[in-house]
Amino acid sequence: MHQCNRQKGFSLIELLTTLAIAGIGLSLAVPGLRNLVGDSQRTTAINELVSTLHLARSAAITRNEQVAVCPSSTALACDDSQWEDGWIYFTDADQDRQVSGDDVILGTAPRIANLEIKSVDFERFFAYRPNGHLLVDNRTEPSGEMYFCDPRGAEFTVKLVILVSGKPRLQDHDRDASSSPCEAA
Repeated sequence: MHQCNRQKGFSLIELLTTLAIAGIGLSLAVPGLRNLVGDSQRTTAINELVSTLHLARSAAITRNEQVAVCPSSTALACDDSQWEDGWIYFTDADQDRQVSGDDVILGTAPRIANLEIKSVDFERFFAYRPNGHLLVDNRTEPSGEMYFCDPRGAEFTVKLVILVSGKPRLQDHDRDASSSPCEAA
């Protein structure tokens, strides 16, 4: 008796159908993944800055001296870089808002990718007084704002408000183009 050896497998039509269904599923998932990655990057940047704010404020209080935070691409001194290029916080005994003399760099933050951090109020620096309050140029202002500008558009912009008490808080920012430095960029 002759037995037929039949090979088992998938036909070309079955494989093409499976690939088409998988392709449709992936095309639906990819935009959601992009938003998930963008949201994660933005949240990481916000957490990094808020953590620095808490550490700088705490250092000002415990050391009983002014502590400044400024953009720094070198992590060694304040420079003309943008906030997303990284920043440092340091003791500022001579209150010149520059690392000099006996000033000690207390911490640094790395470059933030795919995001711009803009502020009209804190373009070059901000500082905490020994009592933990924010040092502002105009004492009539209650706080300052920093915007996390997302390349995905204005609906993804997040505003961080730093109160004169020194405490940061996230706030939904009104999507009015005149109030955000992101749209001007």
